[in-house]
Amino acid sequence: MNTNNRIPKFSFSHFFIFSISQLLIFSFTSCELETSHNGNLDGFWHLVEVDTLQTEGVKDTSEDLLFWSFQVNLLELSDHNYNNFTYMARFDHSDGKLQVTKPCKYNRYEGNEMLTEESVNAVAPYGLNALDETFFVEQLSSSRMTLRNGILRLHFKKM
Repeated sequence: MNTNNRIPKFSFSHFFIFSISQLLIFSFTSCELETSHNGNLDGFWHLVEVDTLQTEGVKDTSEDLLFWSFQVNLLELSDHNYNNFTYMARFDHSDGKLQVTKPCKYNRYEGNEMLTEESVNAVAPYGLNALDETFFVEQLSSSRMTLRNGILRLHFKKM
């Protein structure tokens, strides 16, 4: 039997030193993760249909590439069809409601431009008609979402 090819034994002292070194590494490493409690809401949603409640009109938007994207407490509105504009807003999702506030035109290089009452029509194609919108969440699953305010019902499909 050749003893030169033996694998050294891993002793308790090796294990102890390894454990202490890992503990020290983790204790000196600080990590703050902002976690989301949004459940199925988080993700990338395609606006596929808009219903006008007063007139009962229905607009198929499935061919339009209008998206809402949720992460932590930020909502991104993006149009992948016609322009390169991206809008951002804050949101709060609780008690069966989704409140969208503080919409702005996103500009990484010059700073975000807050929308005003006069410019809020820029986000109308996404179903937002005011600077502060509250939607009732009629349906929210891992693949479908339906939101309703006093004017519109928005239907989304998760991508």
